[in-house]
Amino acid sequence: MSGSLFSLTPQTRTPVSSSHPESRWKKPFLALICSLLADGLGQIYNGELIKGLALALASWIILMLGFSYLMSSFIGLILFIVLSLVYKTYVCTDAFRFARKLLVDTARPKPPLALRIGAAILILGVVLCITSDSFFKEFLAYHAYKIPSASMCPTICEGDRIVANLTAFRRSGPQRGDVVIFLFDSENSLHIKRVVAVGGDDVSATHGHVIVNGNPVESAASACGTPPIQSFSFETSPDFAPLHVPPNKLFLVGDNMEHSYDSRYYGTVEVSKVRGRPIYLYWSRQHARIGCVIR
Repeated sequence: MSGSLFSLTPQTRTPVSSSHPESRWKKPFLALICSLLADGLGQIYNGELIKGLALALASWIILMLGFSYLMSSFIGLILFIVLSLVYKTYVCTDAFRFARKLLVDTARPKPPLALRIGAAILILGVVLCITSDSFFKEFLAYHAYKIPSASMCPTICEGDRIVANLTAFRRSGPQRGDVVIFLFDSENSLHIKRVVAVGGDDVSATHGHVIVNGNPVESAASACGTPPIQSFSFETSPDFAPLHVPPNKLFLVGDNMEHSYDSRYYGTVEVSKVRGRPIYLYWSRQHARIGCVIR
């Protein structure tokens, strides 16, 4: 009798997830959020150290591949976006599902906390580095820009978004007719104009027409499609005395000559100021212009 009164009956501990249903989703959602912050970070949170580092490395390779090669064309840009989205979806889903498995398999060993923190810091540090503006300009070939003015319309109009090749002129300098991105004096912002004269050319302007080596500069045609209607006040193009363009200098003019502040006002620009060449439109208010090659 006494034995039955004082005997201990084994009791099964009720999982926390059963008594508190919301706790079943806490860790999976934390893993998902970590993956959204940086590829591989969710796996590191789950204790998958090697897998997390491998996924992070793969995402960096995709990024380098996209900004160094795929973005050279509009089709390549679309492929890069799709590839990035598919990969991001896989990484997030994998982290979420594995975190849910850990709620059941609580005995699975995890790497030491110090190693997981170190791996997370490494991933975040690399992400901050490769997404910095200085890294993009120095090591990646392609960059996206939004056009703030109508000085190059109809080729590139206000509100258009372009992709530019920042390595286009590293082997050979710009030639007449090239559209270039350049720095103006000490400004940090970039400008876009067309090269109408290079070193050794003679340039003059009369009655609003720019003359290069005795030949008038013709107005540029639209890249393709119908350019959006731009509202601006027309100005009188300035006349200036004949100018001999010095070596390693460029004479730059906007395609919208009536509404462009360019070399007719501030003179020639050093070739060393050129930073790249715009290659296509990836967005425009006139959807028919999306994907247009810039010539």
